[in-house]
Amino acid sequence: MTWVAIEVWVRRFLVEVVLVVCFVGPLVGGTPFPFPGRPLDGRHKQMHVYGDNGAQNVQLSTLSTSAGSTFSLSDGDSVWCIPVENQQSLSQFSNPKIQMKPTKRPASGSYGTSDGTKTAFQVFTKEAKCPKGQIPVRRARNPSTDNANNGSAQDVGVTSGTKRKYIHQHAYTATPISRPPSYKGTQVVMNVWQPFVEPRDFSLAQLWVMNTGLSFTPGSDNWAMNSLEVGWQVYSDLYGDMLPRLFVYWTGDGYVKTGCYNLNQDCPAGSPGFVQVSNKVLLGGSISPPSEADSDQYEIKLRVFKDEDSGNWWLQFNQEYVGYWPSYLFHSLRDTSDLIQWGGEVFDVREGDAETKTHMGSGAPSTSGFGKAAYQRNLQYVDFKDNKFYDAHDLQAVSTNPSCYSVSPESSEAWGSHFFYGGSC
Repeated sequence: MTWVAIEVWVRRFLVEVVLVVCFVGPLVGGTPFPFPGRPLDGRHKQMHVYGDNGAQNVQLSTLSTSAGSTFSLSDGDSVWCIPVENQQSLSQFSNPKIQMKPTKRPASGSYGTSDGTKTAFQVFTKEAKCPKGQIPVRRARNPSTDNANNGSAQDVGVTSGTKRKYIHQHAYTATPISRPPSYKGTQVVMNVWQPFVEPRDFSLAQLWVMNTGLSFTPGSDNWAMNSLEVGWQVYSDLYGDMLPRLFVYWTGDGYVKTGCYNLNQDCPAGSPGFVQVSNKVLLGGSISPPSEADSDQYEIKLRVFKDEDSGNWWLQFNQEYVGYWPSYLFHSLRDTSDLIQWGGEVFDVREGDAETKTHMGSGAPSTSGFGKAAYQRNLQYVDFKDNKFYDAHDLQAVSTNPSCYSVSPESSEAWGSHFFYGGSC
């Protein structure tokens, strides 16, 4: 064995040791995604706006010439229907090859049963639908200009002598790290809330399908952490209101240079991204009604899986196939995932030392239980060996700020592996 080979082996061994230490037992405190060599910019997953020549304006210009049906929804949204091939994530292709439906799906998993719950819907689905071969695109209402300078966040309007801080708080559960990577998808049922969110902050509930990249040679392209994400989010800077909205997100390099929301409205024109094919689901569209304390709990079903024929990662929202993250977006996640996470996140933008008042989930702590706390239930993953769903077990629980946000994993026959989470400071 050469010295170079020995050095690579030792580095891998040390990485695995650190990773095991990070993930042994239910964790409280620490940092999310504790992967050596992968520092996350504090602003990761913050919306980016790219100035006068940015994606928002290019998208609107494209829509004005290609839009078919238009709708004004009761939630205040304006929606245009455009041909599938005209969406921004495909603009770099002259003749894009689009997969209109998955061809090799995993065997159906179980969403379990639950009393006192109902299915939440999108306002768009109730009030409109695009023609076949077209997709709905939400027109931006109030694009933020606070960080509109070549895609870098700007501390506009910060009081002299203060420095803006960007802090992410998480409360989530995670599968054990799989070595070698062996996950090809997941599904979950989560209830929807309309939490209190301070200006500039966001609050969300989501799933992460990730590959840490730690199975690959350190420093290579494949070593970068990859993630695809979907859930509901309250984020006024992105959507112009405080309604819970369906979102998708992805990054191919640990949030360093890549990462786009929904249909690329916060990325430069021509950037690749999620490809939508459904004419019934509005990415960035509001979800209604939200759950209320001591009342009916309104839920959405999310399923993400690898289509083994195309290699694309498909999204199913409730019963509808929405679209896919193309395999070419990723390096380490091109084939399989080694980590799946489910939970809540708060993005806290502060100009002083005071903690945010933004709620995670319902704002109630995880110990409040059903009818008060947010939850995610019937957590399942797709195994690469037989392409079937299995109940997730041996979950790790992580809270980055336990004094404010908590998570409580549980298990039952009806809900399988599930957890309550949330809170406020």
